[in-house]
Amino acid sequence: MQSPFRPNPPPNKATLLAIDPGYRYFGYSIFAGNDILQAGLSKALESDEWDRWNGQPPSFTGIADLILNTDWEERYAIIEFPKVHRDTPNPESIVRLAAACGAYTSLLQAAGFHTEWVEPRSWKGTTPKGIMYKRILAKVPESQYANIDRIHDHNVIDAVGIGLWKNRKRRTT
Repeated sequence: MQSPFRPNPPPNKATLLAIDPGYRYFGYSIFAGNDILQAGLSKALESDEWDRWNGQPPSFTGIADLILNTDWEERYAIIEFPKVHRDTPNPESIVRLAAACGAYTSLLQAAGFHTEWVEPRSWKGTTPKGIMYKRILAKVPESQYANIDRIHDHNVIDAVGIGLWKNRKRRTT
């Protein structure tokens, strides 16, 4: 219990939103400075048409929820932007992913966020997913594990990794 003679400390306000994009879902992490306030997976409304392209993008109300239901001190977002490589198995899926990144960016900018994109190799190099997953979790204090929903989902952990990388870059510039 707080002492009646001490004011309650102000709640942590968010300073960074990091997104590992997806077409049907996206991983996100919200930071207050270097602390993870929340991380998880936001899914689009399910559709019977998910298995084939029907010309209708899924409805992402999750991004609006993150914007509206978080107390922001600084509106800064970073989104991993896809890159087609010669070994990309389905370049068409990258096109849809890029379209989703554009939609997220538009919504965030309309809400007053400074938004930037980062290519996967810029923040994680060519490290295999399994190794990168372990490296990211090793950088997260155990006390913050409870703030990560779906801690075993690589999309969520990538979003945490993107946020950790961006926070480190921001401190050094």
